[in-house]
Amino acid sequence: MGFSSISEVGNRIVSILNRELVPDVLMHSGAIGLCSPEDHGDFTIGVHLYDIGPNDDLVERGMVNLDSRRQTFPSTFLTLHYMITAYSSGDLRYRSEEDHRILGKVIQALSDNSFLGMTSALYGAPMRTRIEMERIDASEKIRLWTFPNKSYRLSLFYRVLPVEITSTKVIQTAKRVKDIDIFLGQAVPSEGIAQRGDRQQEDRISSGRTLVVRCIDKETGRPVTGSNAKVSIPGAEPPVIKEDAYRVFFGLPESKVMIRCRGTIYEDRDAELDLTGWDSSEVYEIELTPGQMYPDRQDERTGEQ
Repeated sequence: MGFSSISEVGNRIVSILNRELVPDVLMHSGAIGLCSPEDHGDFTIGVHLYDIGPNDDLVERGMVNLDSRRQTFPSTFLTLHYMITAYSSGDLRYRSEEDHRILGKVIQALSDNSFLGMTSALYGAPMRTRIEMERIDASEKIRLWTFPNKSYRLSLFYRVLPVEITSTKVIQTAKRVKDIDIFLGQAVPSEGIAQRGDRQQEDRISSGRTLVVRCIDKETGRPVTGSNAKVSIPGAEPPVIKEDAYRVFFGLPESKVMIRCRGTIYEDRDAELDLTGWDSSEVYEIELTPGQMYPDRQDERTGEQ
């Protein structure tokens, strides 16, 4: 979803209302459209986007990997606020009743179709974009009706979230890990502290094979960072964790090793790798399948209860 996602959401709301209200409540689909209450034309139902704000529940930080050599800035996620107003034009005696009938059907339609089912264009995962009625005080509703010479008409207020705006800025990443050197400073006697700069030596650890491992979320394709995955090799020292979720093992034998991946929100996985002839400049990637504690799974369980 790029820059057109805002207009796409508005068109989807209009599409839902057309499908649910025509022809039972309204005669034709041209009676519903995006407009301002200041100029609603011949519309019987006007959908007005009156505010756009950041979505506080979904904030992505850090660069996103497009492939092994390119990254892009994270998406911006928004909350859109809509005012939906009925503009009946029939006999004055029945106009209010007709407005109430129309708005009641709008509430029913949007409640029955509250999930838009959008998918993140950047992350490739369902965003569960939803339509929610907002609880707004009567005085606030009148304040939002900032249209001179236009009397306030009974309106419904909804919000749609999250809505994604993807970034178009792509950068080339640094070259993948080729070698990682660790230097240990030689201990300096206390009496020689003043001459530490002259006497310090560095010893390079170079025994055994080096293996770089990175875990990938199977649903999103993104690296698994932090404590969401614990990677170990039996008999080997714990890995050095580098930027972008690289885990580097040192001193491995020239033979097969078992890589064990454990995580609180992923299913456990073991992968066997033969290091005989393995190119140490390569990154060994392991896909992890989301488990029962994965955020989306928790949402599904909550919905079933």
